[in-house]
Amino acid sequence: MAESLRVEKIREFGLYIGQEDPQLNGLMKALAAWLDVPMAFVSIVDNETQFFKAKTGFDGEEIDPEPSFCNYVVSNEAQLLINDALKSKQFKDNPYVIDAPNVRFYAGVPLKLDDVTVGTVCVLDTQPHNFTDKELESLSHVSEHVSQYLTLSLKHQQLVQERSFIDDTPAALIKWRYNMALDLQYVSANMSTLFNIPSDQLRDGSKSFEDFLDDKGRKELNFLLSNHLAGVATSEAQFRLVPAKGPERWVKLLSKSFYDPEGRLENIHAMLIDNTANRYFERRLNEANQQMRLVLEASGLGTWDWNVPTDTNKVNQRWCELLGIEYANFDPSLYFWESLVHPADLKRVERELQAHMVGDTPAFSTIYRMRHAQGYWVWIETYGRVVERDSAGKALRLTGTHRDITEKKEAELLDTKQRQLLSFINKAQALYLNDKDLSKACQDILPELIEIADSQFAFIGEMQKRNGKDVLYIHAISELSWNEQSSELYKAYLRGELFFESLNNLFGRTITSNEVVLTNEPSQHAASKGTPSGHPRIMRFLGLPIRLQGNVVGMIGLANKLNDYEQSDATFLQPLLDALGALFYAVQLDKARIDAERRLKNMAMTDALTGVPNRRAFIERCQLLNDEGGARSVAILDIDHFKRVNDTFGHAAGDAVIKHLAESLARSIRSDDMVARLGGEEFALILNSDSKDKAHQRLEALRQEIEQSQVTFDGEQIGYTISIGALFIAEDEPANSDLEQAVLDHADKALYDAKKSGRNRVVWGT
Repeated sequence: MAESLRVEKIREFGLYIGQEDPQLNGLMKALAAWLDVPMAFVSIVDNETQFFKAKTGFDGEEIDPEPSFCNYVVSNEAQLLINDALKSKQFKDNPYVIDAPNVRFYAGVPLKLDDVTVGTVCVLDTQPHNFTDKELESLSHVSEHVSQYLTLSLKHQQLVQERSFIDDTPAALIKWRYNMALDLQYVSANMSTLFNIPSDQLRDGSKSFEDFLDDKGRKELNFLLSNHLAGVATSEAQFRLVPAKGPERWVKLLSKSFYDPEGRLENIHAMLIDNTANRYFERRLNEANQQMRLVLEASGLGTWDWNVPTDTNKVNQRWCELLGIEYANFDPSLYFWESLVHPADLKRVERELQAHMVGDTPAFSTIYRMRHAQGYWVWIETYGRVVERDSAGKALRLTGTHRDITEKKEAELLDTKQRQLLSFINKAQALYLNDKDLSKACQDILPELIEIADSQFAFIGEMQKRNGKDVLYIHAISELSWNEQSSELYKAYLRGELFFESLNNLFGRTITSNEVVLTNEPSQHAASKGTPSGHPRIMRFLGLPIRLQGNVVGMIGLANKLNDYEQSDATFLQPLLDALGALFYAVQLDKARIDAERRLKNMAMTDALTGVPNRRAFIERCQLLNDEGGARSVAILDIDHFKRVNDTFGHAAGDAVIKHLAESLARSIRSDDMVARLGGEEFALILNSDSKDKAHQRLEALRQEIEQSQVTFDGEQIGYTISIGALFIAEDEPANSDLEQAVLDHADKALYDAKKSGRNRVVWGT
């Protein structure tokens, strides 16, 4: 039994004499070199012979399995280690030991495929070896690797055969990976022969599948993608293929979607079937039935009567009229009705129908969308009841009515959206008032804007000046990490540095024209420049200007609505545009107020003559340093005999000397120091983080610089000197609310002492 199972497994994996594997031969050669032996095999043992899938150091293709060491391993499904065969009672008389190849050493482990031992992985030598348990364990790992390799080879061969079979069928396969757009992963070779679409161009990316569809077909494909994004696992569509050469073909596309553990769409696999002949007969039948149509039914309600066991649904003509279906073309099966229900509504409606059929609800009453023959969606209200059951209570027959409530439902949806719009307008205003952050307010409302506008992408931008040029600053945008370039743009956006400088494009037309830009065929629009590399296809676009007093100050951009954008979309969103315009204006006013306050404070804290801080600024700085602590020196200085300068050269010359001193002081201080004019010819200095000795050196150097300088005024050279009174405050000086006044008093007294002792000197107070 075990032997027949082994033979069956060998045949299943396609292992035959004379079919050595080059990759495994390389592995055996490396194994022999690593273990320092001349021979290494991957041997296969069936009921008649022992042959080799890979080998090194041996020339034969097969041997007699009966006396072989490998046969012992396979029969016992156990490892075998013979360090010296001449010392083995069991193998010393073995013909492969006595005669060629004169085996003295053998180490072999079972080779298993699907847990069935079919052969061995072994090493041999004509010399004895001392083989370790670790080396034998390594040999087992090699055997596991060989088993995995043979399994993968079998699967690869099966896949090649399956693809070869697919290429000979009347259906083509195509696989996409979804990453914000469809990315082709595989297309069967028969795409060329069946539909005259070059498979190689699809594979190398020079053409996309959408390039061979007409406008309606692209919309159908986009709708199918939207359904898969909404979580619909399977879908189908019919459209026309328009190859570069040859006749047009009608195809039916059956698709299945695959999702990651978090429910995000990853892949779509689709099968394309030639449906040209069926479409031809459908068209001819529709034309014939159109001519035979006599009169519309008078009733305003559509009626239906479903026989469950036979799956036959009878409807009146009004039922068909609601959906634009020719009565003669009505398909009575439940599948036909399900095919018309919006995929996003279907599962819910099926649950409600099943709940009524098993008796959980008194009636089947529901509202959902159905597809009109012209392609748009109609809101249908259905009411029905089970009118017949069998003896076990199983539903046999249901009857009911259909009513078109599209106008009522759309009014309700509009009212809901208007309330939602008002809610997040208020939210945006509240967010700004709370955080004073316009970008954050725009970012917080962007997801709701995308939802309420039924769009896939959106951005909110404001016109600003940058380097003297009008640019669009992006406050909020959908994530655009589709490729490396767009990822860098998105990183700039996250840093608050995303600007659109070029407005010579589709969205820029909204700014330059100050008008709504609405297009459901962007590629046909005069302003379209195409989309950047890697950017998802823009199927529809709506650009809305944000105006203030008639001038455009920003815009909202929306893209890829499920259905066409209409002027009513722009009208509906106008209150949001007005609110954003008001927010932009409020931000401008707030910035202007802050700038004005900053300028006024700067004026109030700056000396008008010298441009350095004034006495008020100096006092505030002293108070701040008092709170912070730290070592510092405070000095008060004034110009010696300044009255003599005024009397001799005039007050204008005195002002020039004061300004000269202010400039000299400003040059001499560091970034964390401070110079201030206290009034008249009197100045103050704060020198931070210096010892008293270093502070004295700096003040003395400053005094000497002034002594050696002269001020030129009206051709006159005016020399002057300064006296300085200074006070050192240690780092451990305790905080005191009166400290700054005490410092000024003591520094002022030191200045008095400097004057009294002869002027033009630095005197320290205590």
